[in-house]
Amino acid sequence: MNKSYEIYLDRGVLHPGHPPIIAHGVMAVSTKELKAGTILSLSNGEYSPCGSSGTPAGVLLEDVAVHNASDGTITAPILKHGMAVESRLIDHSGSVDATPNATLVNKLPGVGIFPCQTGWTSSNFQ
Repeated sequence: MNKSYEIYLDRGVLHPGHPPIIAHGVMAVSTKELKAGTILSLSNGEYSPCGSSGTPAGVLLEDVAVHNASDGTITAPILKHGMAVESRLIDHSGSVDATPNATLVNKLPGVGIFPCQTGWTSSNFQ
């Protein structure tokens, strides 16, 4: 297993069934904490939560704390291509975390992220 992405398996979002492409992206200013598994959209070079009417651009792989413009640039690891455990995906485009609806989940394969039903962790490889 490629050690470069093994560190993200503990959150239960990333599935190692297909080699992932992970990039660090700039997060938009946020008044709420974002959790690993949040489906993200990209606008003006910054990532923010994607709702069912938006176009997904990735899945957040680590929690991101509340931050404002005075905190400077915040970056986070984002799954750009690969497999994500569907039960760990989050729609945080509203005021609270929610299970993403089928419309949003069904858009993910179009951007190279393939939802799957089960998760693996590093303990599967020991």
